Amino acid sequence: MVSVAQVVRALGCGPRGRGFDPLHSPHIFLYRLGYVTEMKPFKVILLLSVGLLLVSLWSCAGSGSESGGGGGSNSDFRFLFDHNANELDGHTVRWESNQIKVYTGGIPGVESAINRWAGPVGFVFLGSPPADGISFSLTGSSSYCGVTNTYYFNSGKISRAVVSINANQQFCRGGLDNTLTHETAHALGFFGHTADGTLMDPDGGNGTITGSLRNFMGLLYSQPYGRDINSLLSLQAKQPDRNGYQPKGTEMRVRVDH
Repeated sequence: MVSVAQVVRALGCGPRGRGFDPLHSPHIFLYRLGYVTEMKPFKVILLLSVGLLLVSLWSCAGSGSESGGGGGSNSDFRFLFDHNANELDGHTVRWESNQIKVYTGGIPGVESAINRWAGPVGFVFLGSPPADGISFSLTGSSSYCGVTNTYYFNSGKISRAVVSINANQQFCRGGLDNTLTHETAHALGFFGHTADGTLMDPDGGNGTITGSLRNFMGLLYSQPYGRDINSLLSLQAKQPDRNGYQPKGTEMRVRVDH
């Protein structure tokens, strides 16, 4: 952080006003199939039933709200892509476990600030820096309010995160609490920044964790790391493997966010 979202109608799932109702126009439906003068009554009924079922299923499939599948809307998955999966060819980058080890470095108020993200993830606070967790420390030499180095494999698995917090928060918007919460989001896998005046703006904005940010964390931590979300993006072609995603990759990467 820097300083300063009616068989068809009777089913309740079809779009209204399509102008074609096979229930009230069976003769048209059958005539177009070319069977109206040749089929016996029981076959007509059978064919009509099958036709109505197919039309109903088609209507249900086309009438829902815009969704990317997997519990989120297309806009939710786009947000997840822009601030995480874009880093690795459309595959998610996250911690393997939803219980994340944290060393606070003795910084006042850090636990409550971190726990603002509790829900999709939980935190286990330790007395020393973990090899596979998040470590906080104070620094007096940074020109930023906070800096997060997130280390991850090209499989999408985060290995560790190192967060440096400027001891002087005098010119940091929202103060220490805001900076800690902002940098924790980076350590959890939120890459880059927003521009809506809220917590994940470059300067921490007004400190609000928006619904989009909540949905982001919920989607990210509802599936294993390395999840391919390309198919869940509206009109989004599969990303080329320019960043070298490998399901069992062991190549270490580092992402730096402020």
